[in-house]
Amino acid sequence: MTPESRQLAANFVANKGKLPWPVERGIIVTGFGRQTITPGVVIDNPYIEIATQKGAVARAAFEGEVTSVIRIPGANKAVMIRHGNYITAYKNLSKVFVKEGDKVKTKQSIGEIFTSPTNGNTVLSFTIFKDLQTQNPAVWIYKM
Repeated sequence: MTPESRQLAANFVANKGKLPWPVERGIIVTGFGRQTITPGVVIDNPYIEIATQKGAVARAAFEGEVTSVIRIPGANKAVMIRHGNYITAYKNLSKVFVKEGDKVKTKQSIGEIFTSPTNGNTVLSFTIFKDLQTQNPAVWIYKM
């Protein structure tokens, strides 16, 4: 990492437990790690899911650089932002307001979260990686 990247990563780590939520209002509806979906069905979830209101926007949890904007079949669009050797990923976006290479600031709007026409749910999937290893986003964001 460059000295700038090391400093950005150090600042990111210094804010563990204090990062702003990637939505203005929301509630965690699916936790990180092993989750029992139904009796006998357990998944190892690499992210948290945050339910919010229709028309809500996802916002950068910390300053950084957009490394990719991708379309995931069956999951709409996703944005990945690098913070040194940490990456935050925001999945299930219907619209994206940033592009690869953009520098973003903490709480900057990065995209509109998709609302399902079937059930009306508006849910953001939020992931944090350190290098290539997933971290529990719930311990990084501010405790309400």
